[in-house]
Amino acid sequence: MDKYIGKRASIEILQPGLFTTVQDAGRTGYQQYGMPVAGPMDIESYLLGQALVGNRMNVGSLECTVLPPTIQVHGECIVAFTGANMKPTINGVDVSRYIPYICQDGDLISGSVTECGMRMYISFCGGIDVPAINGSVSTHTKACIGGYEGRSLQRGDQLSLHDFVRGALTQCDITDTANRLFNSALYNRGGRYCHEPFRVVLGEQAKHFTKEGIKTFVNSSYVLTDQCDRMGFRLEGPEIAHVKGADIISDGAVFGSIQVPSNGKPIILMADRQTTGGYTKIGAVISADLPRLSQLPVGDEIQFELVSIDVAQKIYRSYMAKWGALHHLARRQSRYVFRVKSSNS
Repeated sequence: MDKYIGKRASIEILQPGLFTTVQDAGRTGYQQYGMPVAGPMDIESYLLGQALVGNRMNVGSLECTVLPPTIQVHGECIVAFTGANMKPTINGVDVSRYIPYICQDGDLISGSVTECGMRMYISFCGGIDVPAINGSVSTHTKACIGGYEGRSLQRGDQLSLHDFVRGALTQCDITDTANRLFNSALYNRGGRYCHEPFRVVLGEQAKHFTKEGIKTFVNSSYVLTDQCDRMGFRLEGPEIAHVKGADIISDGAVFGSIQVPSNGKPIILMADRQTTGGYTKIGAVISADLPRLSQLPVGDEIQFELVSIDVAQKIYRSYMAKWGALHHLARRQSRYVFRVKSSNS
């Protein structure tokens, strides 16, 4: 086959899962107007999914939280699952993450409550066809914009997929009794990581905290409360003392900023964060640790470790080199796609 052409495919949501939204790489370039970025919580897993299904642009995929949706495919599409282990299935057959599959008309995609991690991404070749707002299809539910009607998906929703043309693909059939694929090169993404500290660079506003307060921040353990969502992770633990108070003139907020309001309990700002904030920010979690942070469940205990800007930059360069190699590998693997066949057929 010289080319693989996908046309007029769509997906129907039979069960929506716990919290499923359409996300792409995010709505950048508009924060000065108060427009949040949104985008995926785990950018690594999202981008690997895009690469595995052969997308050259960062288009819309599904971000599933804790429990994935049940989806019926109309037409034919290529799909991949990345991130948390929600035991994805195609027509009731367990399939592996980090491997692309061909789904045919009438196929059912589903899964179960996560065994490891919090967010799984379902990526489709061509991407999900919903209207772009300010250059992005990412859903921001608090602003009711993006994605499908600015909300999480509901039963009965039908979403079209973009048409696409792919180069020659190597297609392999697998049965439900021989389905033991395992992508060891990429499989470590999105699982339960060892509980290493999250590395933090102190910011200019660290001067608003006492020396004892900073020691408390570094030497204490904090627990993710049930008030964690895409906007921010609220932590419970020892109070971090301010010099005078928590209020400042509002300034910019980035993914990973750690706000400390007047109660002394830190809040880590996440993908749906506000564009500015008026609470003191003690520092920010470094970029390399954000995908790991995004996959932590409520009740997990975390600690912080201070690193200098120079060290953070060195970590970032090393991280990006390793990440680039993984992403390149996922692109190379996108030409090998699998079709699930029943052992009775």
